[in-house]
Amino acid sequence: MCDTSHISVGTIVMVKVGRNETEVIVTEIGENRWKVKKVGSDREFAVSKIERVLGENTSVPEAEVVETAASAEPVESEAEPVTEEESDTSNPAPESGRQEKKLSLLDAAAQTLKHSRRPMNTKEIVARLIESGIWTPTGAKTPEQSLYSAIFREIKEKENPRFRKSAEKKGSFEFNR
Repeated sequence: MCDTSHISVGTIVMVKVGRNETEVIVTEIGENRWKVKKVGSDREFAVSKIERVLGENTSVPEAEVVETAASAEPVESEAEPVTEEESDTSNPAPESGRQEKKLSLLDAAAQTLKHSRRPMNTKEIVARLIESGIWTPTGAKTPEQSLYSAIFREIKEKENPRFRKSAEKKGSFEFNR
């Protein structure tokens, strides 16, 4: 533990969060507690132990930082939890007004076979999905084999599978409904 007597509002320090050390800026000082803000995000929390002092932060707006008196209540009781709406993180949660969810390869294959009039093997299905833009490759080396396994898994495990093996063409599948 380091000497915390010279820590002021705006000081950049390292604190432990679980097993990890995190770089934070001190925003409030309380009695044996500090309210801190994680560098690079708006996540705020209270800490009781500071690992080490890194330096002063000159970019902290004065309106954002409040120094409390030493006789004030602990920072934890003053701090309100930051809600998802209030935080402006670098990686925000998806908005509810977004477009529909991206189709999985298996769902896209079912959709393609449903509209196809002939049985198709997995190589043909994947080629048609990419060509039509329904599914975009994820970087996997063998999507055809993954689709083949997924189709057989669904046939084996589900009571009413969407796929069935084709009687006309070996290695091909048809829509089952």
